[in-house]
Amino acid sequence: MITNKHKTGSFALKFCVLGDGGVGKTTLIERIATGNFNPTTKMTIGINFSLIHLDLALDSGEAIDINLTVWDLGGEDRFRIILPSYMQGADGGILMYDVNRYTSSMSLPNWYKMWKENVVPGTPIYLIGSKFDLIKPTMYSMVENNIKSLKEELGIKIHFLISTKDGLMIEDLMQTIVKDMWRFKNRVKPIQTPYSLERTLRMQKSSTDSQR
Repeated sequence: MITNKHKTGSFALKFCVLGDGGVGKTTLIERIATGNFNPTTKMTIGINFSLIHLDLALDSGEAIDINLTVWDLGGEDRFRIILPSYMQGADGGILMYDVNRYTSSMSLPNWYKMWKENVVPGTPIYLIGSKFDLIKPTMYSMVENNIKSLKEELGIKIHFLISTKDGLMIEDLMQTIVKDMWRFKNRVKPIQTPYSLERTLRMQKSSTDSQR
């Protein structure tokens, strides 16, 4: 949450969350909207729509009220035929997979193909690996290699590792991608934030230390 900053007005943006069923899309959206973790969210049947209000911090130090319309696109195969029309007009999105379940990343090329066919070229989209709280240190090398392979295969430069359970990197993710969306819509060069496992681990340690 951004506070004590001069606000310069409001802006509406459309945001899509893509990925297979069970990767945590609905749980992430609820976390963004309420700040809470709900472990009992149900599978999205077709499409879910949410309106989320965010305070976006600009590079100038000012802030904008963002009205973010979030489209949770059902990950089951039977819903795929209806999804393209809901992607149209999107200002940004995320391709989400479960870092603990490699098979959930195998369909990302198909999701990305659908995305590119239905949005304006260059529209910001990030790769998101969910459920990082379940990853053990012995798995870090494997996770990083998988991320490198996915980024090279898809040609997507920005990747975040998140945990909706712990709230890890959620605020950073939303501030970064919404700023990119705002910049793209206003024809300002988007930010290119490099992926860093070390940064994720620092944030995780800082969060753990603050709760002690």
